[in-house]
Formats: sequence, C-alpha cells, structure tokens
Amino acid sequence: MKHLTKTHAFLLGTLTASFVAACSDTGTNTSGASSSGTGGSAGQSSGTAGMSSGGMGGDGGLWFGDGGPSGGSGGAGVGPTVIYASTDTTLYRLDPTSPNLAVTEVGLLDCIGAAANQYKAMTDIAVDRDENLWGITGHVVMPLTIEAGGVIKCGAKTNLVNGTPGQTLPTFYALTMAPAGVIDPNLEVLMAADSLGNLWAIDAAGKTTQHGNFGNVPANDGNGYSYAAGNVGKVWEISGDLVFLANNGKPVGFATVRDCPNPPSTTGCNKTDTLLEIDMTKLAAEGMNVVAKAVRGAIVKSAGCADSVTAYGSMYGIAAWNDQVYGFSRTGLLVGINTVKGGACLVQDYPMLNFSGAGVTTLAPVLPPPPK
Repeated sequence: MKHLTKTHAFLLGTLTASFVAACSDTGTNTSGASSSGTGGSAGQSSGTAGMSSGGMGGDGGLWFGDGGPSGGSGGAGVGPTVIYASTDTTLYRLDPTSPNLAVTEVGLLDCIGAAANQYKAMTDIAVDRDENLWGITGHVVMPLTIEAGGVIKCGAKTNLVNGTPGQTLPTFYALTMAPAGVIDPNLEVLMAADSLGNLWAIDAAGKTTQHGNFGNVPANDGNGYSYAAGNVGKVWEISGDLVFLANNGKPVGFATVRDCPNPPSTTGCNKTDTLLEIDMTKLAAEGMNVVAKAVRGAIVKSAGCADSVTAYGSMYGIAAWNDQVYGFSRTGLLVGINTVKGGACLVQDYPMLNFSGAGVTTLAPVLPPPPK
C-alpha cells in the first residue's frame, strides 16, 4: 500500500531541550488555559476548486521506499532541525537555542482564506524524516512548500475518505507522520486523529483506516491528579495533537488529550490536558484496539517553574525533543512538558498567536520515558 509522504523544502535552526531543565515531575491540580473547541477551527469553505480525490500528483508525488525518496519535484533539506508550529493561517518555526526563544513567522498558507477555492483553517501540520511538511484542513491533506516572499504553497490536495464503506468520514484535528516500520515496513505514513480519540492511517488515495483509539479516562493519572467522576470511564478526546518519532528503530509516540463528560462534545471538558504515551506496536494493527501505553500525567505546573499558570490546556500542537514534549496552546502558550509525569513549565507566552498545530521530523532525538 502506498502512503503519503513528501514535498517540501526546509528551514534552518538548531534544537536543544536545555531551556526546560527547570521542569520537574510535580504540580498542582488547577485548571489553566481554556479548552473550548478542538484543534483549530477546522472546516472547509463552500468551494472546492482545485481539489483532487486521487493520490498526490504534480508537485506532490513523492514516495518513500527503501532508504529514500523517488520521483516528483519536491526537495529534501540538509542542515539542522527546527520545530514548526502553525496557527489556522500561518506557519512558524522555533529555534529553542535563541536567547529569547522566539517563534518566528515563516509565511502565510496560500490555501487558507475566504475565497471559494480556499479553506477556513489548517487544523494541523506534520513533518517527515527529511523535514518535508504536510497540512490537514479537517478533511483534506496536502504537501506544504516554503516559497520566497513569505508564502507557504499548498500542494496537490487529496480529499480524505473513510476506508470502511458506508461510514462517515470524521473531522481530523491532529496530524503526524508514523516512522517507517510502524504502519508500513519501508514507508513513513501520515496519521490523523479525530475528536473521539480514534487514530487513522492515510494512504496515497486519501483512504483512511483506523489504527486504534486512546482508550478511556482513568480515576487518576498515577501522579496524584484525580479526574472528575463524571468523566471517568469516558473515552479520551484529542485536545490536542500527536507526535511520533523513529528513535533508531524503537519508535516513541505521545498525544495531548482531555477528559470530557460527553465525548465528542467539548462542553464541560477539563481545561487541563493530559499527556499520553502511545504504544507504537499496538498502533501497527488496524481496528479499534486501545493504543495508549501509559498516562504520563496531567499537564500541570512543575515545581521550580517561575510562571504563574498552574495548569495547561488546549495543547493543539506538540513536538518532541529529547525528554520534552513542546506544547503550543490555542491561547498562545509555549510549554515544555516533562514526558515522565507530564509536569510542565511555561517557556513563552504569545497571546496574539492561536496555535492550531505543530510538528518536528520523525528523526528528532527522543529519550523514552521509563515504564509506568
């Protein structure tokens, strides 16, 4: 089975996790950022001009085989790595080695807007092993190319379809790339998540196939944080985003989720997100199996953090590096999350940026947390 992979040039920057060293494993049980909505504003404009229901073509038709790309007109980058983040309309990058940890604007997404052939929002982005970018609007996926003049070109569009005949296609709020060897032995595969916490693989024709779900909310996170009684036993909602990393053949994955009284409704949901670790072996299987490996913890303020926020929610974009998951919230917070117990520290506050997604290469270094 062919799977969507790559077309994108990349940006430079070097990434380390040293700036979140102050984060420890503890925190308080107090809600912070708002969690209304799920993963951006989603949805499409009424027009669909320029859509294609087939596989990627033209400037988007690259595939990964054994050891590298072939065909198409995209280009893999060379050099250091950055974390990418996005709002509904704009792409950003982050170089965490800079003194002020600034998020820098890269450009506007040319397929987002009010025109008949545009979409209302990019709900998330994904990055492959060669730093090529992908975007999803909720029901359509496409490669993204950084061009001169602050423009992010949306490549050939692929309309997504439910791979089970007669079933409705869900709206997808999270996107990431599964490393080669997880879904396909040789190919990286785009993976998406819907609001009910179901995970889906996307093939070259846009067919989506379910590969598990996040499971149900427990009574507590194992670190002293208790979930509301009315939410216990309900399915986890994606808050939220996914990030998967190759880890030298031992893949690691994380997701930001939230507990709610009536999934998939966002009404009454906990305003504090939770970090889940994903079982990448279970993710390989098609079906409705639970792929959560461990509840790492509610994303609450760690001891030693200087910020006044006591808990963090609406982590619509996440990326990982070493022992940290970097969360980009819908309210503009950039947070460093400890992968052992979910404790977090505020890194920067960008109140004018309503983040909707984030991503990093699948080859980013990662330190898997200990078993829990």
